[in-house]
Amino acid sequence: MSVHFPFTNYQTPVHTPVSSNPTMASPWSRGSHPWYAKRAAEPAEVSPPPPLGGLIRTLRVEVVEDKARTLQNQAKIRDPRTVNSFNWVDKRGSGPTILIPGKPPQWTPQAYPSRLSEDSGQYFRDKNAARYPAHPSEPAVVAALAADPAIPSKVDIFACGSTLGNLLRVVRGQDRAFRMLVYKLHKAVFLVRRENSPTELIQGVRGYGHAFPEANTTWEADVKGSASHQRLVRYDFGGLDLVVRFEADGYIKPSAQSTEERSPTYEVRASPSSVSSQTILNDLTTSLSSSTITPSLLCNTTPTSSTTTLTTTHTPNPLTPLTTLFDLKTRSFRTRHLRPDPLSDELPRLWASQIPHFILAFHDAGHFAPHDTEVRDVREDVRRWEREHALELGRLAAVLSWVKTEVYGIIEGGVTLRREISA
Repeated sequence: MSVHFPFTNYQTPVHTPVSSNPTMASPWSRGSHPWYAKRAAEPAEVSPPPPLGGLIRTLRVEVVEDKARTLQNQAKIRDPRTVNSFNWVDKRGSGPTILIPGKPPQWTPQAYPSRLSEDSGQYFRDKNAARYPAHPSEPAVVAALAADPAIPSKVDIFACGSTLGNLLRVVRGQDRAFRMLVYKLHKAVFLVRRENSPTELIQGVRGYGHAFPEANTTWEADVKGSASHQRLVRYDFGGLDLVVRFEADGYIKPSAQSTEERSPTYEVRASPSSVSSQTILNDLTTSLSSSTITPSLLCNTTPTSSTTTLTTTHTPNPLTPLTTLFDLKTRSFRTRHLRPDPLSDELPRLWASQIPHFILAFHDAGHFAPHDTEVRDVREDVRRWEREHALELGRLAAVLSWVKTEVYGIIEGGVTLRREISA
């Protein structure tokens, strides 16, 4: 296997409009793929990939193999804890709006069998970029700074489920090309998801991965109008201090007798640093100035304009404990014999996010019954997966260290990290 990681100078992309105003969707498609009569695929307008600048560095994964072997004993997630969270809020006629801290939808399963309509419509691949294309990382940074204004000077890597997942697929030998933006802000190196366009769509949406959660989860009164819950979790991995943002599908409300982690009270901490939060946000804007998408390149159907500022509302809500979060998938009964262990494909994502619960809902042509929905505590499964993939995770730690070192030595401004796969 020959895999390259070229660093290239960033160039502003050319944007191709989409045909309608799509619905926001998770970057990890949750839809199932039934075998019965499928709708004919609708023609899709695909945005061209953004242009690249000059090549700066190239990495072959085998080059870090020795370091990976030395790091494999350290390549475990230690001390996972929530930094903060935020919800995207949909309000007609308003610009991009977030609630800090956020709250995921509550698991409220239907008590009786039901038949749901299959997913329809269009869904954005990256809802953060689609909602705030000028600076898609800013909401996460604002949430992190609200919890600890000094956090950019403490952490090594600030990633998301998509960027960390892409690097994990590389070190596991899975073929998938990708691009991400990489830049430095104070001590932290940011890995930012990069689609061809901020409004790029998920293609071939099928199944019930959006219809089922809509019918079985509830946004509670204090977060009504929310469209997505984004969580920032911090942990130590491979000698690095990471913050990872991801979307949580919901939470399971603990019973009164539960011994689950108690909800910490949300508070803005005083920073021991003399650098203010506003200064850090200004630095963030400067760091991304070369990667800002100008209004002329945005299609008319983009949910928010790049000139619109982010509205932040601070709430008195306690942080929902990490131990209550779940990830949800739907599957057709007809695929059971093909994938006898559907959890195995999900473990890398659950490992990166440290989500402890996995809900799997089986259906027969859209007919869901309560007894066909499994709610599983997967913490031991995730720990076992981590032990069994120690060398691959050592490679991941080595690649992250390489990226950090290279970015520290590069002139100011963002660069593109691109994966190439040789024939």
